[in-house]
Amino acid sequence: MSLRAPLTYAFSSWTSVVVVLFAQCFLYLVLKAIYNIHFHPLRKYPGPWWLAASRIPHTISVLRGRATRESKYLHERYGHVVRINPDTLSFTSSTAWIDIYGLQQPNGRGNIPKDPLFYLESRKSSLDTEGHRRLRRTQAYAFSERALSQQEVCLQQYTAFFINRLFEYRHNSPSGVIDLAQWINLLTTDIASDLTLGESFGGLEDGKIHPWLGNIQWTTKVFAFIRESSRYPGVLRAIGACWPRKKEDKQESFISRAMAKRFDMGTDRPDLMSSIIEAASEGRVSQDEMEAVAVTFLIAGSETTATLLTGSIYLLCKHPLVMQQLTIILRTQFRSASEMTLLALQAQDYLNAVLQESLRLYPPAPGNLFRRTAAEGHVVMGEAVPPNTSLTMDLWAANCSALNFHRPDDMVPERWFKSRPAEFEDDDRDVVKPFSVRPHDCPGQNLAWAEMRLVLAQMLWHFDFELAPESDGWIDRQKVFLFWEKPPLKVKITRAACERPVS
Repeated sequence: MSLRAPLTYAFSSWTSVVVVLFAQCFLYLVLKAIYNIHFHPLRKYPGPWWLAASRIPHTISVLRGRATRESKYLHERYGHVVRINPDTLSFTSSTAWIDIYGLQQPNGRGNIPKDPLFYLESRKSSLDTEGHRRLRRTQAYAFSERALSQQEVCLQQYTAFFINRLFEYRHNSPSGVIDLAQWINLLTTDIASDLTLGESFGGLEDGKIHPWLGNIQWTTKVFAFIRESSRYPGVLRAIGACWPRKKEDKQESFISRAMAKRFDMGTDRPDLMSSIIEAASEGRVSQDEMEAVAVTFLIAGSETTATLLTGSIYLLCKHPLVMQQLTIILRTQFRSASEMTLLALQAQDYLNAVLQESLRLYPPAPGNLFRRTAAEGHVVMGEAVPPNTSLTMDLWAANCSALNFHRPDDMVPERWFKSRPAEFEDDDRDVVKPFSVRPHDCPGQNLAWAEMRLVLAQMLWHFDFELAPESDGWIDRQKVFLFWEKPPLKVKITRAACERPVS
């Protein structure tokens, strides 16, 4: 008896099943797209039809690291409010900052809950609103003005060592061209690790990024993929099944050992963890919470500060008149680098304006922080937003919008002066919130500002910088996975006439 006929019949049956399933899926997607475009509660908001029809185009942009750039283009075309996927609205108005992230108000504005699909729970720490408030209160002293004055010695020592390492590298380099992005990263990671773990990672000494922090870019890419994939049923479970748990365990094991050593040092050290350790010893903070805070300090204190400083040098190289003006001011105001105290630099208006403008043009975390409206809905920019709508403020698009700024793509520090030029009077400076807004603003912004002022001022006092041809268009080539994916920044450094190695 021949088996060909039964096999042919079975194959034909399975083929028919597959065809039917694909046809049903296709029909569902078509009907869903029609609903999203013509009948969805968000149908009145502007945006491309293909983004309204399906989340898939946005997902592709996120996974390619292009979503932030494409969102900027969409806002340039459609205005302050854009529908960037079927259930999500993106905003670029300063009013939206307060309406979405600000303090809760009785009229349905402010403090919209976090989108749970964006803020995925970690194994180490999952905190409710009260838990975050408790930890924030515990951290308050570490970022106070008094604590910052105690931490100045640490900042000055590492910055001086950084400057001397640049002297050494410049002396040994025939061309004088260095990868400034790498060296700034080494500096900020050494400072962050000292203030968090009680000892430096030794990056400036060795000229190498510590392996734990070297995985940040990989980690942010992976979590961008996970966050976006979690929007699709069943995908998150599949990811969990093949997740590299050993690599995650190794990362967590390092932090656990490092924090155990820091815990043994006690609370007398003027760093970021003393108040947390004191609270942990009294049972007010758990071990997992303490380690999660340490991870946050390490990443935020190293990656974001390094990104802003590197971007500042690039932008100054692209705007030589601004670079010249700031350099003249610093070298005139300070007879020696040792006079550059945190307090003295805080009073430098042009330095502050340059950093403000750098934060506008190149915010370290330029992407989205999603919120989701509750069942009762919320009011944003005077409009009632339907329940279960995902909302976000697009930092980079808002900062570079012609609706918010005159000459938005130019670096003009004067726009931040109290007595600014008349042509910038209509600039909406309130839209630039690189540290977010209360009650969710970054608690470490005072430390970040102090470090940014000190490092940038010391670099410009000791060196002249010239952008190498291969780094032209440095920002334009970068992808975004929560943070910018920074390539090397090649610059030629030469000794300034007033400089001398720092002791």
